[in-house]
Amino acid sequence: MRGEAVDVDQLQKRAEKAADRAITHLWDRQRPDGAWVDRLSSSTIATALGVISLFRADAEGYADRIASAVRWLREHQRSDGGWSMADAEAPSSPGMTAFGIAALHEVDRAAHDDVIARGWGFLDANDGMNVIPGLRGDAPKTWPAALPTIWALVGLRDFQQQPNQPVEIMLLPPRLRNKVSIALPAILGLGVMQNRRMRRQPLRRALGRIAEPLALRWLREVSGTNGGIEECPMIAGFVYLGLREAGVATDLQLSSLRYLLETQREDGSWAIDRDLEISVTAYSVMALSEFSAVAEEPDLTRTREWLLRQQWNKPFTPLGLPAGGWSWALPSGWPESEDTAVVLGVLADLGVPRSHPAVELGIRWLENQQNTDGSWSEWVRNSSIMNDRPCAGVTAHVVMALQRYGESSAPGSLIARALTYLRTHQGADGSIASVWFRDNTHGTSRLLEAFTDTGIGGQVVEKARSWLLENQAADGGWPLRHELPPEGSTAEETAWALFALLKGGESPLSQAVLRGVDWLVTHQDDQGTWRPSVVGLYFDDLCYTDDLIAHTFALRALGRWLRAVRPEGAR
Repeated sequence: MRGEAVDVDQLQKRAEKAADRAITHLWDRQRPDGAWVDRLSSSTIATALGVISLFRADAEGYADRIASAVRWLREHQRSDGGWSMADAEAPSSPGMTAFGIAALHEVDRAAHDDVIARGWGFLDANDGMNVIPGLRGDAPKTWPAALPTIWALVGLRDFQQQPNQPVEIMLLPPRLRNKVSIALPAILGLGVMQNRRMRRQPLRRALGRIAEPLALRWLREVSGTNGGIEECPMIAGFVYLGLREAGVATDLQLSSLRYLLETQREDGSWAIDRDLEISVTAYSVMALSEFSAVAEEPDLTRTREWLLRQQWNKPFTPLGLPAGGWSWALPSGWPESEDTAVVLGVLADLGVPRSHPAVELGIRWLENQQNTDGSWSEWVRNSSIMNDRPCAGVTAHVVMALQRYGESSAPGSLIARALTYLRTHQGADGSIASVWFRDNTHGTSRLLEAFTDTGIGGQVVEKARSWLLENQAADGGWPLRHELPPEGSTAEETAWALFALLKGGESPLSQAVLRGVDWLVTHQDDQGTWRPSVVGLYFDDLCYTDDLIAHTFALRALGRWLRAVRPEGAR
């Protein structure tokens, strides 16, 4: 509890034991190729779209797969009648519940009447018709705007009453249409269907027919060798259903269907993304680097070579991106700023020099992607749409990567401009939000790290440190307050805050730090890892958990603390 003294010697022994177990757990999960792969939570929306897709493709031939997915949906309906965004984690979501209803209605309404009725009860109790975009009324900021389209496909609403998915966007200049970035594949797949099947004014239909071959060519360009797009089963479902209903592009239909078949899990479900293997491999090295000189670790030689092989060595033409970036996963993930920065930082840890061609190319890629305001987004420069907008967390990671390789922070430099952006957008309370994780703990922690790495302290650092200290929960974890669920402290946010505080100069013997370490040690499970929480944001109302994000950052924070309390910071 707050104010209680902590026995430092005892805590150190417990932390060392916890770290040893966590390191063993991490090494046990390394693949023969040197990489790691995570488990993203199963997703109601991805599973619902998978069910509908397989049912329409071949209900009899895929009967066992469909039955398995339906069983997952039935078993993961929550006690309040709703479905959640991640496995069966709280809370239930109106948007996800509506997708669950659609899937069961499509397969066999009568057989699942009881489950569907409970889902409707949840929607009625939570004003679902008004809070889900496109159904009725003014909707709050949330993602599943495609839900009305899926409802129209399965007969839950008039087919003509669908939110507009404009395939004509392909007639805009690339710099404009690409701002939609990761949402564009679904827009195009469904937009082709709408242009062929829905009532349209003659001029608009003509424009749609002109745009259609451009859209299909673009979709083929972003389709990976495994048939995936963005390594996302949800996107594969949207593309398959749209093109099948339109009766076009059989090749894209079959590749999307193949991807869905290959990514269905043994329990019948689908994750929102297949995995984040490049990201979590880098995070794993970051955690291990707190305990040993990873550049000298034989078992990480393969990891270094694997990461180097994952670099995009050719331009990503659909978004006009140059060669040199890294993605979250391949073969159909897109190069983006966050993982390019994270991988570059890890390559430095692994002893790859600034003169290495991959590093040179990666740094040039990041330089090319800086926004005019000094920030970085993920894919498209100067975009403010959906998730492809300036992000404090991404910007901080880029700053740390560039600084690690000796880039200048002099006035007018990329780093200086980025720090100005972070300073300008830091709230009066010292916090800053991150696009890709809930609330402000992640962004504020990254801001503190970035300013610390560059040696620029002052008010920005003090305000960030103060906010983190003031937002520690009574149990010793983070965060104190929640704008987005779940409630309670989480391993991820506790680890981010704790690591940043230690890196930013907070004493390893301060009560706040000791209580944070105690929280992590106490919440380690019997497998030597930590329970992941619903803190990752895929879209504004579509969250996920990731087991290795929780594990690697918790281990990293424990490692940083143990280095600080051991004699002379010994590893």
